[in-house]
Amino acid sequence: MAARAPQHQGTATATAVQDLVVAGFGPSGIALAAAVEDHDDATGSTPLAARYLEKAADSAWQPHLVLPGTDIQHHFLRDFATPRDARSRFTFPHYLQQSGRFYPFTLMSGYVSRLEWSDYVQWAARQVRGPVDYHREVIGIEPVTGPDGRVRTARVLARDPRDGSLHTVEGRNIALATGHEPYVPELLRPHLGERVFHASRLLPGLAALGGTPLRSIAVVGAGQTAGEIVLHLAAQHPDAEIHSVVRHAGFRMYELGHFSNEVYFPDETNYFYGLDGEQRERALDQARATNYAAVDPDVSTALYQAVYQDRFTGRRRLHMHRRTEVTAVDQDADGRVRLATEEVFTGERGVIGADLVIVCTGYREPALPRQLAAFVPYLRLDDRGRPEVTRAYRAETAPDCEVGIYLDGLTEWRHGIGSATSFSQMAAKADTIHRDLRARLSRTALPAAA
Repeated sequence: MAARAPQHQGTATATAVQDLVVAGFGPSGIALAAAVEDHDDATGSTPLAARYLEKAADSAWQPHLVLPGTDIQHHFLRDFATPRDARSRFTFPHYLQQSGRFYPFTLMSGYVSRLEWSDYVQWAARQVRGPVDYHREVIGIEPVTGPDGRVRTARVLARDPRDGSLHTVEGRNIALATGHEPYVPELLRPHLGERVFHASRLLPGLAALGGTPLRSIAVVGAGQTAGEIVLHLAAQHPDAEIHSVVRHAGFRMYELGHFSNEVYFPDETNYFYGLDGEQRERALDQARATNYAAVDPDVSTALYQAVYQDRFTGRRRLHMHRRTEVTAVDQDADGRVRLATEEVFTGERGVIGADLVIVCTGYREPALPRQLAAFVPYLRLDDRGRPEVTRAYRAETAPDCEVGIYLDGLTEWRHGIGSATSFSQMAAKADTIHRDLRARLSRTALPAAA
């Protein structure tokens, strides 16, 4: 029997039953919408009744990390649609053609700038004809039980962050495309605020400080984002001391081997999915160096050149605390932060005083998205409390539940590193989900929403 739906304050507004409700209209949600609408365009059939919900005001991609001079780390043809259908109106080449920059772009070399890729993401979001509701943070997905005890639809509850109002939409299929969550080590969580914040809040966090003098800034982490932020701060705050705190011997470069990066090919996802639990963990551990806790060659070179220049001039403004971890955090009444540190091998202790601490410790994938709490009685979970999922990213459910629940970009542990935050398989993943969705709708033969 279904768990009782949680009670929420406020009045919820409802809409007609949809074939598909997508929670999250960032890259994964946009790619799925592109697959849906390309199919509708190609077949001329009645459009799928789909609705897209996004908690932000728009679909900007990593809007608080679009720093000057930074670029993406994947080939631009691995966009929202090209690997699925190069004729799609959602492709990056079509975006270039529409913007009048196709030929100038062909004279460029290297990767696309983050600024231009972010613009492409928002452009693609605007091409979607289906209704997109912004300012809709999905807080719960609840089973709707019929008189016969079967669950044929789900009620999606969303909150408007601006005024707290509640809104509902009912769907026969739900896709969770809410992405990974910013991770902050437990040691730092009590101090989050104006002077300590996660890198995902970089630009608004810096802007909120206004004219506050920053004499010393600490950046904790050793990934691409941390490296880019160190360089950005060094350029924007020439009089400040920058402290980079990493647990390794220094910033490591991504594993850029051609063969090892085939983990981002769809065939590798098939291989990974076919492994057992322990094998998958080992395979994922081998693949991590291609995308996590490392920097690309450009950032590595720029960081080393900056440190070398520091040594040459004798300024010693950039402090690279290598093989160092934070062991304690304290904060003065005026907001200044003290980080107690320890060398990971020798145990040598130190203290870093900082006016600002930026936490670049990455993102984590939830074992069970909190929005699915009410659906737990209908989900098949593994021994770690994670949903059992099909190759098509659909959660396995009990026989009396007909709702399709897709975990889009939330099953790295099951489908591999290429199926999570990387754009490399965004189009292929959307195609797999879309095909499974159409097959389910065809079998149920339910009428489309009004």
